[in-house]
Amino acid sequence: MERQAKSNRRKRNWLLTCAAIAFAALLAVVCLLLRPKTGSPDRFVIRYGDGESLEIPANETRTIVIRDGQLAEEATGTGEENVIRIENGAAWMEHADCPHGECMKQGRLSAETVGARPLGTWIICAPHRVYIEYLGDGQ
Repeated sequence: MERQAKSNRRKRNWLLTCAAIAFAALLAVVCLLLRPKTGSPDRFVIRYGDGESLEIPANETRTIVIRDGQLAEEATGTGEENVIRIENGAAWMEHADCPHGECMKQGRLSAETVGARPLGTWIICAPHRVYIEYLGDGQ
């Protein structure tokens, strides 16, 4: 009888140990699945002038003015001017005095619109050499 009691305790201890290991493994998997992303947050890279660039998080609200290939404080309507707006995770060309204004017709660039846009992750003002690129998902 004593031998059977020891055997039952061993089985019970073995089952408890296996259950504890299974629970720990399950907990580890859940933690890995729910952990926050470690990549960079969504952002816009604005390229202009002779290779200059400006990186702005998508969650910021900003207006960027580029005049004659340089960052400018405010829009004046002179020179080759582009006004870029970033708001609520989207960027768009608010104003451009380029000949055809195609960059303004390209609409809003955001995580939601990337798949439906002809230029994907870009807004391009070719005459002024101003480019807006969306980088998301830790790219």
